[in-house]
Amino acid sequence: MTKHKIAAFPFDVRPGEVASNLLQVLEAVEKSASAGAKLLVLPEKWTTSFLPSFSTAIRADSEAALAEVHKAAHALDLTVIGSAPGGQSEKPSNELHLLGAAGDLRPYRKRMLFSPTGEGRQVDRGDTLPPVIETPVGRINALICYDLRFPEVCRQALYEQADLLVCCAQWPNPRVRIFELMSRCRAAENQVWAVSCNRAGIAGLDEKLMEFPGMALCIDSLGEIVGRVDDGSLLISEVDYSLTEKVRRSVPLARDLQKAGLWPVD
Repeated sequence: MTKHKIAAFPFDVRPGEVASNLLQVLEAVEKSASAGAKLLVLPEKWTTSFLPSFSTAIRADSEAALAEVHKAAHALDLTVIGSAPGGQSEKPSNELHLLGAAGDLRPYRKRMLFSPTGEGRQVDRGDTLPPVIETPVGRINALICYDLRFPEVCRQALYEQADLLVCCAQWPNPRVRIFELMSRCRAAENQVWAVSCNRAGIAGLDEKLMEFPGMALCIDSLGEIVGRVDDGSLLISEVDYSLTEKVRRSVPLARDLQKAGLWPVD
Protein backbone atom coordinates (compact mmCIF):
# COMPACT_ATOMS: atom_id res chain seq x y z
CA MET A 1 0.00 0.00 0.00
CA THR A 2 1.50 3.32 -1.07
CA LYS A 3 -1.08 5.74 0.34
CA HIS A 4 -1.65 6.40 4.05
CA LYS A 5 -3.57 9.02 5.97
CA ILE A 6 -1.43 10.67 8.62
CA ALA A 7 -2.07 13.09 11.47
CA ALA A 8 0.00 15.56 13.49
CA PHE A 9 -1.06 17.45 16.61
CA PRO A 10 1.00 20.61 17.39
CA PHE A 11 -0.79 21.32 20.66
CA ASP A 12 0.02 23.58 23.62
CA VAL A 13 2.30 21.40 25.75
CA ARG A 14 2.07 22.52 29.40
CA PRO A 15 5.37 22.24 31.31
CA GLY A 16 5.08 19.61 34.03
CA GLU A 17 1.33 19.11 33.53
CA VAL A 18 1.46 15.48 32.42
CA ALA A 19 -2.20 14.70 33.11
CA SER A 20 -3.44 17.69 31.09
CA ASN A 21 -1.11 16.92 28.18
CA LEU A 22 -2.19 13.29 28.22
CA LEU A 23 -5.88 14.18 27.96
CA GLN A 24 -5.22 16.28 24.87
CA VAL A 25 -3.23 13.51 23.23
CA LEU A 26 -5.79 10.80 23.99
CA GLU A 27 -8.43 12.98 22.32
CA ALA A 28 -6.13 13.42 19.30
CA VAL A 29 -5.62 9.63 19.14
CA GLU A 30 -9.39 9.13 18.92
CA LYS A 31 -9.88 11.87 16.33
CA SER A 32 -6.96 10.66 14.20
CA ALA A 33 -8.23 7.10 14.11
CA SER A 34 -11.78 8.29 13.36
CA ALA A 35 -10.42 10.24 10.37
CA GLY A 36 -8.73 7.08 9.06
CA ALA A 37 -5.17 8.09 9.95
CA LYS A 38 -2.63 5.34 10.64
CA LEU A 39 0.05 7.64 12.09
CA LEU A 40 -0.08 10.44 14.65
CA VAL A 41 2.97 12.67 15.21
CA LEU A 42 3.30 14.69 18.44
CA PRO A 43 5.61 17.53 19.53
CA GLU A 44 8.93 17.08 21.28
CA LYS A 45 8.64 16.22 24.99
CA TRP A 46 4.87 16.23 24.79
CA THR A 47 4.38 14.68 28.24
CA THR A 48 6.36 17.23 30.27
CA SER A 49 7.84 19.88 27.98
CA PHE A 50 11.14 21.37 29.20
CA LEU A 51 11.77 21.66 32.94
CA PRO A 52 14.78 22.77 35.01
CA SER A 53 14.93 19.24 36.47
CA PHE A 54 13.03 15.98 36.20
CA SER A 55 12.04 14.37 39.49
CA THR A 56 11.48 10.65 39.91
CA ALA A 57 7.76 11.34 40.25
CA ILE A 58 7.36 13.30 37.03
CA ARG A 59 9.41 10.76 35.10
CA ALA A 60 7.11 8.03 36.43
CA ASP A 61 4.06 10.08 35.43
CA SER A 62 5.51 10.51 31.96
CA GLU A 63 6.09 6.76 31.57
CA ALA A 64 2.53 6.07 32.73
CA ALA A 65 1.23 8.53 30.12
CA LEU A 66 3.20 6.78 27.38
CA ALA A 67 1.78 3.43 28.48
CA GLU A 68 -1.76 4.80 28.32
CA VAL A 69 -1.26 6.23 24.84
CA HIS A 70 0.31 2.98 23.69
CA LYS A 71 -2.72 1.03 24.87
CA ALA A 72 -5.22 3.42 23.27
CA ALA A 73 -3.33 3.65 19.97
CA HIS A 74 -2.79 -0.10 19.74
CA ALA A 75 -6.52 -0.70 20.12
CA LEU A 76 -7.17 1.68 17.21
CA ASP A 77 -4.39 0.34 14.94
CA LEU A 78 -2.59 3.69 15.11
CA THR A 79 1.14 4.39 15.40
CA VAL A 80 2.09 7.38 17.60
CA ILE A 81 5.49 9.08 17.41
CA GLY A 82 6.79 11.70 19.83
CA SER A 83 9.50 12.22 22.43
CA ALA A 84 9.59 12.23 26.23
CA PRO A 85 12.09 12.00 29.10
CA GLY A 86 13.71 8.56 29.11
CA GLY A 87 16.66 6.45 30.19
CA GLN A 88 17.84 5.31 33.60
CA SER A 89 20.51 7.89 34.43
CA GLU A 90 20.10 10.81 36.84
CA LYS A 91 19.64 13.17 33.90
CA PRO A 92 17.02 11.79 31.50
CA SER A 93 17.59 11.60 27.78
CA ASN A 94 15.24 13.24 25.29
CA GLU A 95 13.95 9.92 24.00
CA LEU A 96 11.98 9.21 20.83
CA HIS A 97 9.13 6.75 21.10
CA LEU A 98 6.93 4.77 18.73
CA LEU A 99 3.73 3.55 20.36
CA GLY A 100 0.64 1.60 19.33
CA ALA A 101 0.50 -0.40 16.11
CA ALA A 102 4.29 -0.18 15.55
CA GLY A 103 4.98 -1.61 19.02
CA ASP A 104 6.31 0.08 22.14
CA LEU A 105 9.74 1.21 20.95
CA ARG A 106 12.43 3.64 22.15
CA PRO A 107 14.78 3.60 19.14
CA TYR A 108 16.69 6.89 19.54
CA ARG A 109 17.89 9.49 22.05
CA LYS A 110 18.34 13.06 20.84
CA ARG A 111 21.92 13.62 19.75
CA MET A 112 21.97 17.30 18.80
CA LEU A 113 21.26 19.23 22.01
CA PHE A 114 20.38 22.92 21.65
CA SER A 115 23.38 24.69 23.20
CA PRO A 116 21.93 28.27 23.20
CA THR A 117 19.47 27.22 25.93
CA GLY A 118 21.83 24.77 27.64
CA GLU A 119 19.79 21.68 26.82
CA GLY A 120 22.75 19.55 27.88
CA ARG A 121 22.21 20.71 31.47
CA GLN A 122 18.79 19.03 31.44
CA VAL A 123 19.36 15.83 29.49
CA ASP A 124 21.98 13.28 28.50
CA ARG A 125 23.11 13.31 24.88
CA GLY A 126 22.40 10.31 22.69
CA ASP A 127 25.30 8.77 20.77
CA THR A 128 23.64 7.11 17.77
CA LEU A 129 21.93 8.29 14.60
CA PRO A 130 18.14 8.02 14.22
CA PRO A 131 17.49 4.53 12.78
CA VAL A 132 15.03 3.65 10.04
CA ILE A 133 12.17 1.67 11.61
CA GLU A 134 9.72 -0.68 9.87
CA THR A 135 6.15 0.31 10.78
CA PRO A 136 2.64 -0.34 9.44
CA VAL A 137 2.87 3.02 7.63
CA GLY A 138 6.24 2.35 6.00
CA ARG A 139 9.91 2.75 6.81
CA ILE A 140 10.22 5.74 9.14
CA ASN A 141 13.28 7.78 10.09
CA ALA A 142 12.30 9.94 13.09
CA LEU A 143 14.33 12.71 14.69
CA ILE A 144 13.92 15.34 17.40
CA CYS A 145 13.77 19.13 17.01
CA TYR A 146 17.33 20.58 16.66
CA ASP A 147 18.38 17.44 14.76
CA LEU A 148 16.51 18.94 11.81
CA ARG A 149 19.23 21.55 11.25
CA PHE A 150 21.88 18.88 10.61
CA PRO A 151 21.70 16.99 7.30
CA GLU A 152 24.31 14.56 8.63
CA VAL A 153 21.85 13.38 11.29
CA CYS A 154 19.00 12.93 8.81
CA ARG A 155 20.95 11.20 6.02
CA GLN A 156 19.97 7.68 7.05
CA ALA A 157 16.63 8.46 5.40
CA LEU A 158 18.39 8.44 2.03
CA TYR A 159 21.01 5.77 2.78
CA GLU A 160 18.37 3.29 3.92
CA GLN A 161 15.66 4.46 1.49
CA ALA A 162 13.10 5.41 4.12
CA ASP A 163 9.54 6.24 3.15
CA LEU A 164 8.92 8.97 5.72
CA LEU A 165 11.00 11.41 7.76
CA VAL A 166 9.34 12.55 11.00
CA CYS A 167 10.40 15.48 13.19
CA CYS A 168 8.95 16.08 16.68
CA ALA A 169 9.81 19.62 17.68
CA GLN A 170 9.52 22.74 19.83
CA TRP A 171 10.69 25.65 17.64
CA PRO A 172 9.55 29.13 18.80
CA ASN A 173 8.13 31.78 16.50
CA PRO A 174 11.41 33.65 15.82
CA ARG A 175 12.71 30.52 14.07
CA VAL A 176 9.49 29.17 12.57
CA ARG A 177 10.36 30.03 8.95
CA ILE A 178 13.65 28.18 9.32
CA PHE A 179 11.70 25.22 10.72
CA GLU A 180 9.55 25.19 7.59
CA LEU A 181 12.57 25.65 5.30
CA MET A 182 14.60 22.89 6.95
CA SER A 183 11.65 20.49 6.91
CA ARG A 184 11.25 21.02 3.17
CA CYS A 185 15.00 20.73 2.56
CA ARG A 186 15.33 17.47 4.49
CA ALA A 187 12.43 15.96 2.49
CA ALA A 188 13.81 17.03 -0.89
CA GLU A 189 17.47 16.17 -0.28
CA ASN A 190 16.60 12.70 1.03
CA GLN A 191 13.74 12.09 -1.44
CA VAL A 192 11.26 11.13 1.27
CA TRP A 193 7.92 12.36 2.51
CA ALA A 194 8.19 14.30 5.76
CA VAL A 195 5.92 15.18 8.68
CA SER A 196 7.11 17.90 11.05
CA CYS A 197 5.14 18.64 14.23
CA ASN A 198 5.91 21.74 16.28
CA ARG A 199 3.85 22.96 19.27
CA ALA A 200 1.52 25.82 20.17
CA GLY A 201 1.25 28.13 23.15
CA ILE A 202 3.59 30.21 25.31
CA ALA A 203 6.20 28.70 27.61
CA GLY A 204 9.10 29.92 29.72
CA LEU A 205 12.62 29.16 28.56
CA ASP A 206 15.69 30.46 30.40
CA GLU A 207 13.50 33.01 32.24
CA LYS A 208 12.07 34.25 28.93
CA LEU A 209 8.59 33.67 27.55
CA MET A 210 8.63 32.10 24.09
CA GLU A 211 5.63 31.86 21.77
CA PHE A 212 5.21 28.81 19.58
CA PRO A 213 3.40 28.65 16.22
CA GLY A 214 1.20 25.55 16.47
CA MET A 215 2.55 24.43 13.09
CA ALA A 216 2.46 20.97 11.57
CA LEU A 217 3.53 20.17 8.00
CA CYS A 218 3.13 17.26 5.61
CA ILE A 219 5.69 17.53 2.81
CA ASP A 220 6.12 15.38 -0.29
CA SER A 221 9.38 13.91 -1.60
CA LEU A 222 9.89 16.94 -3.87
CA GLY A 223 9.86 19.24 -0.85
CA GLU A 224 6.39 20.64 -1.52
CA ILE A 225 3.97 21.24 1.36
CA VAL A 226 0.76 19.26 0.78
CA GLY A 227 -0.83 19.73 4.21
CA ARG A 228 -0.37 22.19 7.07
CA VAL A 229 -1.93 23.78 10.12
CA ASP A 230 -0.73 26.93 11.89
CA ASP A 231 -3.14 27.13 14.80
CA GLY A 232 -2.37 24.13 17.00
CA SER A 233 -5.23 22.07 15.56
CA LEU A 234 -5.08 18.48 14.36
CA LEU A 235 -3.59 18.08 10.89
CA ILE A 236 -5.00 15.29 8.74
CA SER A 237 -3.18 14.71 5.46
CA GLU A 238 -2.07 11.91 3.14
CA VAL A 239 1.25 10.52 1.96
CA ASP A 240 1.64 8.68 -1.35
CA TYR A 241 4.89 6.77 -1.60
CA SER A 242 4.41 6.08 -5.30
CA LEU A 243 5.56 9.67 -5.88
CA THR A 244 8.83 8.86 -4.12
CA GLU A 245 9.51 6.01 -6.54
CA LYS A 246 9.07 8.40 -9.47
CA VAL A 247 11.28 11.04 -7.86
CA ARG A 248 14.08 8.56 -7.21
CA ARG A 249 13.95 7.26 -10.79
CA SER A 250 13.96 10.80 -12.20
CA VAL A 251 16.88 12.05 -10.08
CA PRO A 252 18.88 9.00 -8.86
CA LEU A 253 20.70 10.52 -5.89
CA ALA A 254 21.62 7.17 -4.35
CA ARG A 255 23.13 5.82 -7.56
CA ASP A 256 25.10 9.00 -8.23
CA LEU A 257 26.47 9.14 -4.68
CA GLN A 258 27.64 5.56 -5.11
CA LYS A 259 29.34 6.38 -8.42
CA ALA A 260 31.08 9.36 -6.81
CA GLY A 261 32.41 7.20 -3.98
CA LEU A 262 30.37 9.07 -1.36
CA TRP A 263 28.07 6.22 -0.30
CA PRO A 264 28.80 5.00 3.24
CA VAL A 265 30.52 1.66 3.60
CA ASP A 266 28.43 -0.95 5.45
